[in-house]
Amino acid sequence: MSESRLQKIEEILADMKAPPYRLKQAKHAIYESSAEKYSEISTLPRELIGELASQLGDEILSLKNIHEVEGRQAQKILFETFDKHRIETVRMLFKPNEERDDFHSSLCISSQSGCALGCKFCATGSIGFKKNLTADEISDQVLYFKKKNLTVNSVAFMGMGEPFANPNLWDALQILTEKDLIGLSRHKISISTVGIIPGIERLIEEFPQINLAFSLHTPFSNQREELMPITKAYPINDVLESVKKYVLATNNKVFIAYALMEGLNDSLDHAKALVNLIKKQGSKTYLYHINLIRYNPGPGDSEFKRPSVGRVNKFMETLTKEGLHVTLKQNFGLDIYAACGQLYGKYETEGEH
Repeated sequence: MSESRLQKIEEILADMKAPPYRLKQAKHAIYESSAEKYSEISTLPRELIGELASQLGDEILSLKNIHEVEGRQAQKILFETFDKHRIETVRMLFKPNEERDDFHSSLCISSQSGCALGCKFCATGSIGFKKNLTADEISDQVLYFKKKNLTVNSVAFMGMGEPFANPNLWDALQILTEKDLIGLSRHKISISTVGIIPGIERLIEEFPQINLAFSLHTPFSNQREELMPITKAYPINDVLESVKKYVLATNNKVFIAYALMEGLNDSLDHAKALVNLIKKQGSKTYLYHINLIRYNPGPGDSEFKRPSVGRVNKFMETLTKEGLHVTLKQNFGLDIYAACGQLYGKYETEGEH
């Protein structure tokens, strides 16, 4: 695992025999001020600022905004890391509703550049795996907006990559949640996984307040193995056992993501099998919440099609009649290819740089 920015700063401060309060000042300058360069920090001695800039480079953030697109209620940023890998982050703005009086800003962040898991219907998977993001590269996706004085109410690990496949995730979560760093409430963070069991179990132990989403997409094991090859390593029932442990240990709601694709997983048989699967999860099935998503076709041709509103409604009706909690997720950012499953590395597949 790579050394974090703060670890390097601690070493520099120790080498310079700086008093302990300088670390607190440095943290505040990095995580609370709008300074984007070390040379812009006014609360540290000039000699120390010079040493930080010399050893770390003058840019505070580990990511550079190289392209930005805005659509209706969604903003997508293409970031580049220092080693020239690219990732996408989406900021969504939700209007006030019966649950809240104010606008709600949510970030969809990436944990990897590309993804190795090769889910057949996922745009990100088609570019393959490039790298695990460092803890700073993960958390700086949030810090970027904070430095622009843009509110971030919640963060979802639903961008590029499988969070639990990146060992740097745990350090990133520390940075995101520590009060003197980014300071997000753990309850405002969600992690979406295809079902990496060791990751779910570590989440229970170390970050039980963080929300969990399991990307299921079909209740049938054979079909899921075809669509999501990771199922061979982590079968549906084994993953659901871990999910049940999470629910029992935390008493948190768990989200089951289900992307509806026409003629593939939107049949009545699929709906009934999904009902049976959830009802088998024990005494707290009321904490299982199904998030239905109308499949989002990415750029170019796709063998997977978006189902009609009628088919979606029939599927949803079957679940709700059986007492399941179901939400049909809004597709923010379709106009800029920023909706779930569309964080697509167009620059990789078409050679656009």
